[in-house]
Amino acid sequence: MISFFAAFDYSVFPPVNAALNGLSTVLLVTGFLLIKAGKRQAHQVAMIAALVSSALFLACYLTYHYGAGHTEFPKEYPVARRIYLAILVPHILLAVVNLPFIILLVVAAARGNFAKHKRLAKFTFPSWLFVSVTGVVIYFMIYQWFPPTQTPAAPAETPPSAPDAALPSRREGDLVFAPVSQTVRADPGQASLEVFFNVENTGSEPVLIVSLESGCECLAVSIDANPVPGGGSATIKGVFNIAKLRGSAERKISVIPEGRSRPVFLATTIEIAPVYEIAETMTTWEKGSDPVTKTVAFRVVREKPVHILSAESKRPEVACELVEVEKGRLYHLELTPSSTQGSLLGIVRIETDCELENYAKALAYFSIQ
Repeated sequence: MISFFAAFDYSVFPPVNAALNGLSTVLLVTGFLLIKAGKRQAHQVAMIAALVSSALFLACYLTYHYGAGHTEFPKEYPVARRIYLAILVPHILLAVVNLPFIILLVVAAARGNFAKHKRLAKFTFPSWLFVSVTGVVIYFMIYQWFPPTQTPAAPAETPPSAPDAALPSRREGDLVFAPVSQTVRADPGQASLEVFFNVENTGSEPVLIVSLESGCECLAVSIDANPVPGGGSATIKGVFNIAKLRGSAERKISVIPEGRSRPVFLATTIEIAPVYEIAETMTTWEKGSDPVTKTVAFRVVREKPVHILSAESKRPEVACELVEVEKGRLYHLELTPSSTQGSLLGIVRIETDCELENYAKALAYFSIQ
């Protein structure tokens, strides 16, 4: 979706998304209290701000999940995972259903049809508030309250036969897993990637692996010897589907040996080299400021050139002019608003001749707020 983030650290997005949801919650409650107090103009300001905050959240949310993929709730918290899913499902459904009603709500108010606005608000407002509040709860559940558990072993527990003594290992009973975490690099457009983890049985009796799972449909896992023979070893293989992956992402394999209740997590961080970068992806003007032209730089960072075929602003209030600085290497998008008196959020759709489908189109964002 956003080409610039091919080399971006996606970890910045979840807290930003939570902050935007939290801001929307505060603005929605404020707007509700203001209209109850009869302060219609102040209510209008608060609700427009809530709309802008929610729109920014949507842009950041789509950006994050396009580049980083789906985030799985850790399976080692089964009760919390069920609660999380019970919150997540209505959160997503209401977020989708709410959008057209919010638009109708705003249009009705803008046209002065306050009777219709009030009717729509009776069910749109609580639904909108629910989505904003649960957005914050979802963030804390998956990123703060229930993090994946992974306990690296002390260096002394790393067996001499480990693939690389510098990589972390973990002992679970007679089994020693090495490595428990690794970083691998892939080329953009690469369809799949294989990773391997060694399991050594330091005991004399075979040990059965009772559960071997991945938390993602994009990862298939297998083991070449199960049970792991006494005094022997086995290899766990993971095959990642990375055709749609961009930037950096972490995936885990969950392993539960016989007689153990807690899983061992084998983590792989996948880093995919960028094709191009876009800076700035979000171009912003302050409301009421001078409508000056601002430049978005599109820079090709791989050896093979990429040419921009077109760059189109999707909002007529902001013009976009494409400037070729260095053919196939560097382009400037000159963005100029006709006015900055009103708030808006828009995109620039970029078409390129990149042979990689995931990189053929790119988006840059702009806003006036």
